[in-house]
Amino acid sequence: MKNDKTDNHEQLFWEEIDRLFPDMIKAIASLSKKSYLSITNLRTGITWWSERAMDYFGMKENYTIRGMEKANRKIHPDDVATFKRGFKERVDGKNLDTAWEYRIQDGDSYNRFNAMARVLYDEQKQPFIIIIRYDNYGISDEVDSVTGLYTEPALNRHITQLLDNTRPSALLKIGLDQFSHINVMYGAAFADNILNKVAQSLLHMVRNIGYAYRLSGAKFVLVFDKISKIELRDIFNFIEDALANTITVNGKRIPIKISAGAIFLEPYMKETNAVRSRLTYAQNHSRYEHHGDLVIFNDEICGNNEKQFELIGLIHQCATSHFEGFRLFYQPIADTKTGKIRGMEALIRWELEPYGLISPGIFMEWLEEDPCIFDLGNWILRTALKDIGRIRDKIPHFFVNVNISAAQLSRKEFRDSVMTILKETGARPEELCLELTERCRDLDVTFLKNEVNFFHSKGIKIALDDFGTGNSSLSLALELPVDELKVDMSFIKDIEQKPQNQAMVQSIVDYANRTNTETCIEGIENQEVSDYIHQFGATWYQGYFYSKPVPIDQFETLLDVPH
Repeated sequence: MKNDKTDNHEQLFWEEIDRLFPDMIKAIASLSKKSYLSITNLRTGITWWSERAMDYFGMKENYTIRGMEKANRKIHPDDVATFKRGFKERVDGKNLDTAWEYRIQDGDSYNRFNAMARVLYDEQKQPFIIIIRYDNYGISDEVDSVTGLYTEPALNRHITQLLDNTRPSALLKIGLDQFSHINVMYGAAFADNILNKVAQSLLHMVRNIGYAYRLSGAKFVLVFDKISKIELRDIFNFIEDALANTITVNGKRIPIKISAGAIFLEPYMKETNAVRSRLTYAQNHSRYEHHGDLVIFNDEICGNNEKQFELIGLIHQCATSHFEGFRLFYQPIADTKTGKIRGMEALIRWELEPYGLISPGIFMEWLEEDPCIFDLGNWILRTALKDIGRIRDKIPHFFVNVNISAAQLSRKEFRDSVMTILKETGARPEELCLELTERCRDLDVTFLKNEVNFFHSKGIKIALDDFGTGNSSLSLALELPVDELKVDMSFIKDIEQKPQNQAMVQSIVDYANRTNTETCIEGIENQEVSDYIHQFGATWYQGYFYSKPVPIDQFETLLDVPH
């Protein structure tokens, strides 16, 4: 039932409208009840809302004073300025043929809206009425459903715009370190709650001075215009302190440790992928080399690697587009008793003219920090299991080792992906050995145990790569029921002259033999090393003595060569 206040708003809204636009506005309003539509009388400030728009924007009445101002409360904090600017531009007669985009809250998430406007003028050709149609695109891939932040496609467009306009800007990439532990200990819903809290904290801290985006996993990027290095460091310190002390979920304080890398855009920078690569490089250095302290690419990393960063950007682009240029090479794994090749390790390479053959040491560290690593890892696994089919009939019980990154293993769909690929390729589970690479050691031990046990239950073997390096190798070997320890080649170099290395290798092999665990010694480069190492009693050898990594066609020719 209408009240006097509502009647007054309605009267003010229609003041002069009927005289200037007889029946036109009423017809639009009548036909738009099921659309998202607003009509604002710019003289009185009264806005009429269609029934659907009124409900969505939380208006109590069809006619509201300062309606646009009230609508702002539902708009994502990062987009309020965008909405206000777009509204003013349309009132001023600008960009009337183009839509402007922003996010509007819908419960706990945000939907993406586009708005188109039409302006009607009075006799003095002054703007009098603005009609706005809102198109609700719902939750899209560009808006993260957990945090409401825009995601990578929007970030990439933003960076491209900044580069095209050569605007002085800075990017800050923040990673929540060891976040997978929280996921395992408390569950996905609890972890999502923390991500949302972190996102809201970041938005609050950079409001009016920057923009926030969420990347895959527990990573965020903040974009700033016209900021100094001192100011950026102050912001990082503030964020680091706030996330360590102020995040609470269900009354429980959760200290969040972060690592962060930053880059200031320079006029010579032209490629978005290259900028992203530099940013990832800086954040990686923060996490693994600087104990989480802020690393600014321009300050702390040599600037003579321009071509390399452009190359990494191109490789990243290929990894997200049908894996162009990626190839698998294979290195033999030989039986120590017979010298015969009984398995192979799949090793990724990238080759495209005019760059030649590029080893993974150049690009893999970067790709492991990007969501593309999951799809690339599946491509590697699928290709390797297809290729083993060419050898299966020649050598019974032949196997292939495939390296698995922490980013792959921690994805909840990884188990299903492995089993699906086995089925698609017709490979047998016992033909596959998954090698846990170094960063897998950072994952929660309970989580790792569960994954190892799952794959064991399916007949798939697990190896611990680069065993003996890093602080956690020994403890993981004691905790995890792995099938194989791969002794890092650093222990084998000049082992004949190094008693400490001899003792270490002998201890590893003895431990493995007593626990029914296989060992593979890497770095067997010649006959002399092979003969010397034989005394330790390992299971497998791998190294250039048997062959450097080669494509599958060449690998097949090695199988008939005695060693």
